Amino acid sequence: MASGTPTRTTCPYCGVGCGVLATPQEDGSVSIKGDEQHPANYGRLCSKGSALGETLGLDDRLLYPEVDGRRAAWDEALDQVARRFSETIVEHGPESVAIYGSGQLLTEDYYVANKLMKGFIGAANIDTNSRLCMASSVAGHIRAFGSDTVPGTYEDLEQADLVVLVGSNMTWCHPVLFQRLLASRERRGTKIVVVDPRRTVTAEAADLHLAVAPNSDVALFLGLFDHLDRMGLGDSAYVDGHTSGLAEALGAARECGFPGALSATRLPAEQLREFYTLWSRSERVVTAYSQ
Repeated sequence: MASGTPTRTTCPYCGVGCGVLATPQEDGSVSIKGDEQHPANYGRLCSKGSALGETLGLDDRLLYPEVDGRRAAWDEALDQVARRFSETIVEHGPESVAIYGSGQLLTEDYYVANKLMKGFIGAANIDTNSRLCMASSVAGHIRAFGSDTVPGTYEDLEQADLVVLVGSNMTWCHPVLFQRLLASRERRGTKIVVVDPRRTVTAEAADLHLAVAPNSDVALFLGLFDHLDRMGLGDSAYVDGHTSGLAEALGAARECGFPGALSATRLPAEQLREFYTLWSRSERVVTAYSQ
């Protein structure tokens, strides 16, 4: 980057994807500000994003390979890694080695690493933080929607009448997005419900906090499903055109119902009724969860 010329980039931290303008300074530092044209944050940045410039110094970075604590040439370091891999594979077979990659690799890097492990070494022992942290979400999305594609957008949060946050402390974990949600509540009266055994800062800011017993969220939503069906709030055209297995799902929900949800969640009955009523009276509802 030329000095004084801002570069549009993205904050790498929480996953909201806030737009950043990074501008080099004459002293070698980089000034950081939010990108007002970016649709994720419209110029807002949290404390982490605002401090990105402080992470760009080289003083505490490892700039060269090290072997046994001493600086080494690239050839020496790469030869040692290759030799250790080769010796281990010869003695114990391909399944004796593995690669665990970073969540910050580029797609092309992932491709090369997978080809090395699966195609050349001949084992499937490769994984990354990016897959492990998303494994439960991927499984849930495929089971529910047939695709591991996030079905919503940030704008949905701002247009919803009710937003239900399940196990998410959005105030700390996704602060810029939570600011957008609070602004929507101020502007159009969006209701916020937090489902979380913990009384987090987000729960304190919510219109309703359901401090459910751990592992009872499934019962909570089964009871809700049964309640909505009994209220006659199903969209038969959508159900017939886009879903399958409704009878089986409703059967499981009826086995739980309000009594089962009340017993499992250990919530006061009036709180559970308030949540179910609030949902049934809201035309546009968005649920979001933390993994």
